Amino acid sequence: MEIVYLNQHSQSNRVISPTSIVLALGFFDGVHKGHQKVIKTARKIANQKGYPLAVMTFNRHASRVFSHDQSDSFRYLTTLKQKIELVRATHADILYVIDFTKQFAALSPKRFVDQYVIGLNAKVVVAGFDYTFGRGGTTTIDSLANISGGKVETVTVNELSSDQLKISSTRIRHLVHDGNIEEANRLLGHPYETTGKLIHAQTNGLSIVNPSSRLQQLPVSGRYVCQVRVADSIAKVPVKVIHSGNANQSVIYLNRKRFDRLPRVNSLPVWIRWID
Repeated sequence: MEIVYLNQHSQSNRVISPTSIVLALGFFDGVHKGHQKVIKTARKIANQKGYPLAVMTFNRHASRVFSHDQSDSFRYLTTLKQKIELVRATHADILYVIDFTKQFAALSPKRFVDQYVIGLNAKVVVAGFDYTFGRGGTTTIDSLANISGGKVETVTVNELSSDQLKISSTRIRHLVHDGNIEEANRLLGHPYETTGKLIHAQTNGLSIVNPSSRLQQLPVSGRYVCQVRVADSIAKVPVKVIHSGNANQSVIYLNRKRFDRLPRVNSLPVWIRWID
């Protein structure tokens, strides 16, 4: 999969597909089952037309750009790196990562379509029913074909629901936050994963894992069953999460002795797949 990072000044012939593309639009935080439905729909159309499949996402959420309080409650389900790997697993041919800034958010709907849809040689755009774009974030996918002057066909994917509720990143964030990992994983369609650094310092015999990103959602304080990889060692172990009154001071604890032959160095990379 080719990964292309774009900002308002990076458009050039080298990033434009030499052939027509089918473009799937979305923020895709978590790349959950609803997102997978959008991308699979785009893949089916791309196969029918013989076009490459491109996916467009953004490097940050709008709330991180417009909030004056950088300690606000919004948390990601996936880091950008994790999102890239999950999109790669859908067999997309191209991933466009847009630098989401206040300047980008201020683009008119027509400017967005001209520069980031027609400008990338997209002939078909696929998005979820609730996808919006352009200044104010109120223009829907249904308007895109008209804005393009008929140059682009649009396909809207209806909501995917479970238990009569929409599968959404917001819903899954709440499930993870509340510690309902099993249900969150069911809606994601893959295990929830976070990363961190294992250090030597211990509390009550347990080693400390510092989360790699303070902006990624962690479950409420408590004990959980996880599949943990440290260096080349993998084990299914209980972990303990503690939030010290401030979500930015979250710490994970695990028993280092459950892993064989770990090197005696500090700050070992840790991958945690949350199971239950």
